[in-house]
Amino acid sequence: MTSGTVMGSDSPRDILGFIPAYPARHERRLPLLQLLKTLRQNAIGTYTREAFERDIIVYRLGFKPMILANHPDLIRHVMLDNAANYERDPVGKRMLEPGLGKGLLTSEGAEWKRQRRMMAPIFQPRRLAGFAEIMTDYSAALAEKLVALPQGQSIDMAEQMMLLTLDIIARTMFGADAATDVSAVGAAMDRYQITVRPNIPDLLGLPRWVPRPDAREGQRALAEMDSIINSLIRRRRDSGNPGSDLLGLLLTARDDETGSVLDDREVRDQMATFFLAGHETTATALAWIWYLLSHAPAVETKLHAELDTVLDGRPATYADYDRLIYTRMVIEEAMRLYPPAHTTARQAVAADRFGDIEIPAGTMVVVSPWIMHRHRLYWQNPDTFDPENFAPENAAARRRYTYLPFGAGPRICIGQGFAMIEAVLILATLAQKLRARLVPGAVVTPVAKITLRPSPDLLMTIQPR
Repeated sequence: MTSGTVMGSDSPRDILGFIPAYPARHERRLPLLQLLKTLRQNAIGTYTREAFERDIIVYRLGFKPMILANHPDLIRHVMLDNAANYERDPVGKRMLEPGLGKGLLTSEGAEWKRQRRMMAPIFQPRRLAGFAEIMTDYSAALAEKLVALPQGQSIDMAEQMMLLTLDIIARTMFGADAATDVSAVGAAMDRYQITVRPNIPDLLGLPRWVPRPDAREGQRALAEMDSIINSLIRRRRDSGNPGSDLLGLLLTARDDETGSVLDDREVRDQMATFFLAGHETTATALAWIWYLLSHAPAVETKLHAELDTVLDGRPATYADYDRLIYTRMVIEEAMRLYPPAHTTARQAVAADRFGDIEIPAGTMVVVSPWIMHRHRLYWQNPDTFDPENFAPENAAARRRYTYLPFGAGPRICIGQGFAMIEAVLILATLAQKLRARLVPGAVVTPVAKITLRPSPDLLMTIQPR
């Protein structure tokens, strides 16, 4: 399907009816070799039309039993009610562990629970309030830079959002080491992510000694990143002053139940996890927001009206978060259409059952926000950009487990509060000062890497307000 505008004559919501681009949906499952190739290139391009119309699909990938879980009750069962029986899928862990180690995203069982207890105090509201000014200051500096561009000059807004969130996460994580070349960490993480794709040996469950494409380049990128992060950890420990930034909070984190602290490797793994989750995902969501607003002037006008009313020309602050209701609605709708964390999967440890469906041990249960957020059974006009989906009354009426931008259950993203505050303050600060318009003729496609990135570059021109 191509991008377009759907106009209606009766409903005010139809006026906001931009249908953004997405990969074609196949009428039937791809042959195995084509499926494996497409999974490696762009996983969301493998889905059939029925995936967006049926609630549970049982199938096999090679010899592996699979279930595509589009039923909210099954998602709840796997991710909450019987979560202890479902571990992160081995393919995903093999992809992420080289870069993220045994951090919150990849650890399991008692070790994950210990880490979660130790990380929870770091993301309390009082901590987040302290980071808000950093978010606004860097956003204001970027707004000033963008509005000063020569008229008609194009700029890659996806790259600008990456650089902005990189600056923010660097300052919040390494504030006491401002001289550190954090851009090198970001560049290394970006190079590493390019290599993190489902390899055919992994999908087929072949042993680790079977060569994987891009493995050497990924290892080189990780070595560069680790060199910088590990030196930061050593320098901070040696100084005797851990600091009050995220690194300092990790160094002083303590498990209330056992009294244990994090060793250097654990601190490194959490830093790499926070760096990816706190930088990449928010930047990706913001990039898609600019793309959507470029095609939806009615939404943009309403957004600007709220910003003008609530902020009245002053900078946004943490205290404004609860008042910027429509701003949040725009962000939530963008994450519905383009969820940065597009797919997750769990593997059954022991045999299980859901209704009349047998779930043998070893079954992979796939939960795809990309599908759930566009599913015909749970959303009206699911492919249409419409922030009114998240008006308070509509959000209250929505069925649980049909909107999963941060996951669900015990493993719901611990940084979701940080991410939402950051996205709201960035969007409010930038949209106060400028409009961004996709260059004429540009075709943008979502590509599923670790996050759901726009491809190719998101070239836009800037119009000062």
